Amino acid sequence: MPEQGDRKGDADALRVCEARLRAFFDESQDMILSLDAHGRITDINRAGVQLLGYDEVDEVIGRVDREFWSNPVDHEVFMHLIRENGHVKNFEVILTRKDGTTVFGLESATLVPGADEESFEMHAIVMDITTRIHDAQALWSLNNELVETNQKLKESQAMMVHQEKLASIGQLAAGIAHEINNPLGFLKSNHSALSHYVHTVEAFLREIEGRNDPVVEKARHAYRIDHILENLPSILGDCDDGYRRITEIVQHLRSLSRMDSEDARSAFDLNSGIRGALTVASNEVKYVADVSLALAAIPPVQCVEGEIVQVFLNIILNAAQAIKQQGRSSKGRIDIRSGSEDGRVWVEIEDDGPGIPVALQERIFEPFFTTKPAGQGTGLGLSISHDIVTKRHGGTLSVRSAPGHGSCFRIELPIERGS
Repeated sequence: MPEQGDRKGDADALRVCEARLRAFFDESQDMILSLDAHGRITDINRAGVQLLGYDEVDEVIGRVDREFWSNPVDHEVFMHLIRENGHVKNFEVILTRKDGTTVFGLESATLVPGADEESFEMHAIVMDITTRIHDAQALWSLNNELVETNQKLKESQAMMVHQEKLASIGQLAAGIAHEINNPLGFLKSNHSALSHYVHTVEAFLREIEGRNDPVVEKARHAYRIDHILENLPSILGDCDDGYRRITEIVQHLRSLSRMDSEDARSAFDLNSGIRGALTVASNEVKYVADVSLALAAIPPVQCVEGEIVQVFLNIILNAAQAIKQQGRSSKGRIDIRSGSEDGRVWVEIEDDGPGIPVALQERIFEPFFTTKPAGQGTGLGLSISHDIVTKRHGGTLSVRSAPGHGSCFRIELPIERGS
């Protein structure tokens, strides 16, 4: 009798244990499933059925678990690990639900050997971490946006500083132009009076020339009056040319000092802008390169004159500096061309400098990117030029270059820009 009582007690305890395990299996919020040696699902709890997007357990029982894995390679790795180790812990899985959406999970599984090597059963628990993954992705996206925003802020701050420097240079140029203009005015006025006086003296000398006065003739030869009269036209002509060149420099300085506002737009001849930039850059260019101009007759462009001249100046100075860095024994070459086609005016500035490596050509218009040695450039000149041409004027700024064969920058601007 005691033996029968013990067996009855053991059976009751087993039923209680089974009931507890079944309750745990059914009420668990994580997916719990069992698989046979062929990978077929032999049992799955309600949470697993819902995770896979089905309504009934019967819709899942008997199906091969591999069909729910989004990445077959992941499934192969998982099966290799569990066969080799007998268990797997927290393996990241991506499962495809009935409606085609995906869920992320952490799967832990144990292999239960059968009667032979080909016979086994596998029990697994999959914890849904989809929300955690989506939150991490959202946080990562926000972090990337923050990094991009910070980078744009740095670029904007640097460009603002650079624009302030350009504005200061413009104010300085305007002041210099004004200061030069004042003495230039009275110099030209006096030069005009001097020319008139010279002509009067010449007329006087011609009048007394035929009187054969020995005293006058002696003084004429002693003071080399004929030599002076012969050279005066050349001297006065040189002065006229000097005044003209100073006037051009003053005009180009004024063009650089124009305020860069939408109201400053006007019809502008780009050929004049090229000549102005060359005048301002003359001291940097004339010792390192010979400049050739092939400027076609082109229609005026509605633009901000000072900004476009600044673009030409930046590119010309870059070309001169690139040639200078080569340490040549002879001068380099800068060719500047202009033309128009299809409602657009174009300017090409080409040099025979060292060229730009192919890997860097896509980056030269990025803010802060420079190939110059530290302390010799901010990397903003071409970036700001690109913004002026493309964003401010609706044009394009491009480059063609081959290492060792120089570079050619092409600026295209629409002749008429819509509002």
